Amino acid sequence: MIFKVGGSVAGELGIVFEALEILDEAKVIPGGWIFADIVEKLKLNDEISHWMAILSMHLYGYYMLGYTKSFALLEPENFEEIKERGRFIVLPYRILKKYDELPHSWEVTSDSIAVWLAGKIGEKMVVKVNAAGGVIRGGRIVELASSEEAVRAGIIDSYTPILMKNHGIDLFICSPKELKNYILGGKALGTFIRGD
Repeated sequence: MIFKVGGSVAGELGIVFEALEILDEAKVIPGGWIFADIVEKLKLNDEISHWMAILSMHLYGYYMLGYTKSFALLEPENFEEIKERGRFIVLPYRILKKYDELPHSWEVTSDSIAVWLAGKIGEKMVVKVNAAGGVIRGGRIVELASSEEAVRAGIIDSYTPILMKNHGIDLFICSPKELKNYILGGKALGTFIRGD
């Protein structure tokens, strides 16, 4: 299963990895966190910013290692490597350089990259762990939302819905505290977004 772990939960990585280590197999896609924020502030051209932001995911991935006992870093050059069983924090620069299919713009973030990778290895679900815990409507997290509503709420980037539809991938968004409930029972407080 693919888990996108955003920078907004950097302070709760202990909780995140405690839940993930229940699983025999999990692929974590890091967000860009504060490192991507720095890249955006530099206001470089889209081409340079794109690759620097992807390398920001590597920095956050290395940071994550301090919170896990069993996950290893994986810098895949092909999709078969990602399919291998085990617990990995996936650093995507090499594979994105090799298969340069995504637009080079700030419309594409680690959300899109997680969904793109899931599509390439045949996964049909991406779990996004972030501080918001889902799409909030009327002060409450809703169980079901459209991808367009999630974009408007700033929960996912604007290119993610295109990839979800193209690959038929669903998305579940939850907080670190709800992740264990999702893993153990398949249900948790969070928002499900259908990819069809």
